[in-house]
Amino acid sequence: MAVVPRSKANTAHVNMMTDTIIANLPADALRSVIRVILTTEPSVTSIFEEQTRIYLRKTANQPIGQLFQSTAEGVASTSNFTWAQQRLRSTIGCGLALDSFPILNKIVEESFSLNDGHTVHRSPEFDRCLASVDGDIVQALTAIQKRLLSDGGSRDLNEDEKLVMNSLFDSLLRCRQTWLPLAQDFPFERSTAVLVTMLGRESGIPIMADQNGSRQGQMTGRKTSTSLETFTIKDMELPKLFAGLWQLSSPSWGTASQTQMFKQFVEYIAGGFTAFDMADHYGDAEVIFGRLRSSLSDPEAIFGATKYCVFHKITVTPAVIRANVTERCQRMSADKVDLLQFHWQDYNDHQYIEALRLLQQDERVRSLGLCNFDTARLQEVVDNDINVVTNQVQFSLIDARPRFMMGDVCAQRNVKLLTYGTLCGGFLAEKWLGKPEPQLFGPDSTPSQRKYFEMIQTWGDWDLFQVLLQTLKAIATKHNVSISNVATRWVLDFPFVGAVIIGARMGVSEHTEENLKTYGWKLDEEDQKSIEEVLEKSRREEVFKVMGDCGSEYR
Repeated sequence: MAVVPRSKANTAHVNMMTDTIIANLPADALRSVIRVILTTEPSVTSIFEEQTRIYLRKTANQPIGQLFQSTAEGVASTSNFTWAQQRLRSTIGCGLALDSFPILNKIVEESFSLNDGHTVHRSPEFDRCLASVDGDIVQALTAIQKRLLSDGGSRDLNEDEKLVMNSLFDSLLRCRQTWLPLAQDFPFERSTAVLVTMLGRESGIPIMADQNGSRQGQMTGRKTSTSLETFTIKDMELPKLFAGLWQLSSPSWGTASQTQMFKQFVEYIAGGFTAFDMADHYGDAEVIFGRLRSSLSDPEAIFGATKYCVFHKITVTPAVIRANVTERCQRMSADKVDLLQFHWQDYNDHQYIEALRLLQQDERVRSLGLCNFDTARLQEVVDNDINVVTNQVQFSLIDARPRFMMGDVCAQRNVKLLTYGTLCGGFLAEKWLGKPEPQLFGPDSTPSQRKYFEMIQTWGDWDLFQVLLQTLKAIATKHNVSISNVATRWVLDFPFVGAVIIGARMGVSEHTEENLKTYGWKLDEEDQKSIEEVLEKSRREEVFKVMGDCGSEYR
């Protein structure tokens, strides 16, 4: 007779009416409700993730079935592919990144097993699927890199990790050998490059940037903005618009091949976007940026800002800090980091001062900045004679927290803000004028939209947001620009702001020309008054009081 292990039973009754809601609420609505629960009660997150792991492990042996099939339009994915990708993404998201590798391996193997020695017609839909899987692999590898972090810095891969990663790498090599002789682009260029670095398997695989040689000659198709605005940190003159690469951290923002990404990088640079922002956990952003920049005839003309983010407990030592800077340089294919922005999760652990001091002493760090530090800790840092030149924080018409305390300290200590979220995930645009509230889990929704829709609800409501968009549209028409330009200009006009970081969905969507129209004009007194009349009706002060100072939402 089986013996049930004794443990503390901690299960509450779910009443019939609540059970009825769960059984009948549409899937998208149920997802929205779960997201609200997690944002209002963060302690539930660990339970949600653990129950997800239990479910995935219980159902791990379910057969997947055929992923791709030939059609009149070319090879296309089946419903099995959609199911498999949803499963592997859930696996990565709940902390079981290694468990996603059998599915990833199957997708890669089947993608080229269709080829029997003849050219396979790859439909656009098939190419999009493979590009999205390339992004999934990068995200899985990023999750594994996080697993390697320890109290003393970073450990080596163990044998189990090496086994599954080498198996996938071998599949990628076979896939590459199949596609390239047929003059068809290798769809997994990004993930292969990351695996080469992680496994140390320098197998002579030419990287796309190297194959195409110098790209400087390609930068002639677009005229750089003649009204480019700049600011200065130390001896560097930088544009007041940065291109942000956080969207490379996940395929949730859309995916493209590495060839498409490089092409758009070149177009950004030609248009005047010569400064890029990334981080150690933004997928392969550092790697792609480094390989592109090193392929240019004048790499020094391109500025790269990245981050060193400490989300876990560590013991700060010179060796740990130097190892992270070494990793940043290696991934960015550079001897130095132009701007290294430091994020520290736990303010109760005061080692952040020593970590910053060691970073300041590292000759490979040209300039040192902060990321999501609040005003009190920013003041503490500069009072300890640490020369930070920037602090990256959220700042927009919807989240104006830097106006309350941060701006004054920045002005006094000559620290410039690099701001993100300035366009609220794309909501501050003509696209949303006169439109109903978004479907947060619709086919075109992104993690940014879900995040910033919650910010809009905290700030006011959708009706007030529509009033704001109408006001911005009137100002935009007056200046012959867009709503996004007005929203960006409003932030840039604060003297303590150095630059606004505009998200770049490389190879997916492109708004370079529109973004450049932010330059060369100012909001006049009438414009400012019109905007302020709307903002006065919002809960902006409550946002500061409830959410806390800059960066508090991440702690």
